[in-house]
Amino acid sequence: METRDLQTFLAVAETGSITKAAVLLERSQPSVTRTIQELEAKLGFSLLQRAGRRVMLSDEGVAFEEEARRVLNSLSGLAARARAIAAGKGRTLHVAATSAIATGLIPAALAEFAAEKLPAEIQIAQYLPNMVAQEVGSGGAEIGFSSMPLDVPGLDVVRLYRANDVAALPEGDPLAEHDVVPLSAFAGRRFVTMLDPGRFQRQVSQIMEAKGVRPGPLIRTNVSYSALRLVQKTGVVSIIDPVSAYGVTLPGVVIRPIDVAVPFYWGAVATAARPLRPLAAQLIEEVEKEALRLIPDLEILDPARNVQARDRQASAAARSPSSNQAHHRGSA
Repeated sequence: METRDLQTFLAVAETGSITKAAVLLERSQPSVTRTIQELEAKLGFSLLQRAGRRVMLSDEGVAFEEEARRVLNSLSGLAARARAIAAGKGRTLHVAATSAIATGLIPAALAEFAAEKLPAEIQIAQYLPNMVAQEVGSGGAEIGFSSMPLDVPGLDVVRLYRANDVAALPEGDPLAEHDVVPLSAFAGRRFVTMLDPGRFQRQVSQIMEAKGVRPGPLIRTNVSYSALRLVQKTGVVSIIDPVSAYGVTLPGVVIRPIDVAVPFYWGAVATAARPLRPLAAQLIEEVEKEALRLIPDLEILDPARNVQARDRQASAAARSPSSNQAHHRGSA
């Protein structure tokens, strides 16, 4: 079965006529008829049935049309990728990232690339943190950007960062007048927090409990951008990660540090068995530059150190929060 066979069949399916398909393909009517007959013989079932002067797809023909289109589309994409490789563009760059990093850092990082240095296609897929490393490990993405956990067998942590969580407040809220917001000020306030029962929500909950702070009614969401929108539209307050806070600026939302340190760890991972392409390595560098530009207290950590130890350290910090006066006033 050849590509020409499928193209001929689809032309007949689209026009509903052997004659019109022949005109469309610039072939003779007998040639088109013979191609369809030979294709039916190879498949072992009829593709067409007569309806007056028109031809219609049989039930088997309808099912086969979907497969024929899928195969031709795949071949077309393969040809485009081959042309890109021939032109020196290389293969598609697949990136997996959390919503915060995919929205707040990667677009600006890609803007730093010269257009001729980019491949013909870049795919940026957003996942929850626990899925990013798995996507890279399974081969679905070449590099991943995520908050912890990052220590997945078979992956290298190529970058590791730390910065403190911050308060997201409605513009005009009395708390926005503070250079550093006291954690105690969240007591009794309607509060947006994460649905994630893991590290991020646990740290915020532990630190509030340790300080005897009980927020008011809760709104839970699993995406920090949604938390920012809720702050913007409903007047609630929130504690969110610094990547989202400084990377996604929304009118009417201001960002302030809080008076206790709640560390947020994130980084970049890649497959250990395969060296990074220069394109992927450059994207990691540009993401880091953008993060350093946006996030006031960002620290670059040594990824060679045990990532799990970092996670334990974050939990310990939540149980025994330290003073955090080093931040400067900023707004989203």
